[in-house]
Amino acid sequence: MTDDALDPRWIGAVIERGQWHFHRQLLARYKIVLAPGEFSMIVEAIKDGKARLIERRRGRQAIYLVRIPSAQERVYVLAIGPKLITAWPPTRRLTELRRTSL
Repeated sequence: MTDDALDPRWIGAVIERGQWHFHRQLLARYKIVLAPGEFSMIVEAIKDGKARLIERRRGRQAIYLVRIPSAQERVYVLAIGPKLITAWPPTRRLTELRRTSL
């Protein structure tokens, strides 16, 4: 399959309007395009407490570390409760927080 070919798993799948910001930032910051079902997997991991909490922020905001199976990569995500807001850029500070919270 070429780089610009449509992944057949996306045929019939939909990205909701409110989720586009997250997907655009994930591509810009990590060069990752989620496979179908991975967005829901991230949300469920946060709801179930399986996503690794890295930092609590103001209000209900929190930064989590989650693994993206199709990319075999870990990414930081900002969420309000289980609602994904954006893919947070990897920073030295977050990496240090991750290492110290083992």
